[in-house]
Amino acid sequence: MRNMNAKSVERLLNWKRKLFPFRRLMIFVAVVIAAHLSWKLFFHTGIDNQSNGKTLQETKEPFAHSVIKEKIWLALGAGEINRQNKESQFICFLNKDLTPFFVNWAEKTTVLCHRLVNVVSGDSIFLKHKNIQVGDGQRKVSTVLTYNTSSAGVNVIWGCTGVKQIYIFFLVILFSKGIWWKRLSFFVPGALLLLLFNIVRIGTIVWCLGVYPQSFGFLHDSLFKYLFYGLIFMLWLAWEEKLSDYNWGSNRVKYGV
Repeated sequence: MRNMNAKSVERLLNWKRKLFPFRRLMIFVAVVIAAHLSWKLFFHTGIDNQSNGKTLQETKEPFAHSVIKEKIWLALGAGEINRQNKESQFICFLNKDLTPFFVNWAEKTTVLCHRLVNVVSGDSIFLKHKNIQVGDGQRKVSTVLTYNTSSAGVNVIWGCTGVKQIYIFFLVILFSKGIWWKRLSFFVPGALLLLLFNIVRIGTIVWCLGVYPQSFGFLHDSLFKYLFYGLIFMLWLAWEEKLSDYNWGSNRVKYGV
């Protein structure tokens, strides 16, 4: 019996030694997954509801995380559950209405993408207005980009603002090694780089749609989604391998833990 226990402990220690070099990578993957799930759990999108204006809306059949989400939001005072596939403008986090914040951010992102495509590519795309419900009234926002004023174009919604990726990057840096003020000093330019990449991402998609109208699904749902997470990984890798142990005061590298 003792021999069996000793062998089990030895196997466990062997696995621990083998996995030890990858511990930081495993932490990174765990933090990204946790950040993604917590974003889906705590951010609420819905439509106006006669009871209190906070109807939880899901566009798919319920899964485990959505069932948990329903219970949390109902406990926080959300209205009845609505799974109809309707366009939503109501956005809040932990029962706090953030719709004006995201609408403003989406509008600024759209304007910057409009300028980028017109200046860099030399093409002429149009910036269209759209009426949406914000609070108790209608608001006209500039969030639609199109090559033809008669077509629907690309609507930059709250999920296209890059806020989710910045949130994930923040948690990644938060759980990385290093002194807090150094991590903060790295997070700020990293977040700005993510915002710049997001503008380039949307601008590139809009420009490609003018040439290849059927490319939206591949560019939006596949290519740039993975490039976005790849950029977060590269930023994390640069921090872990190059900057976390860097002695910024004396311009030399301090090795050790």
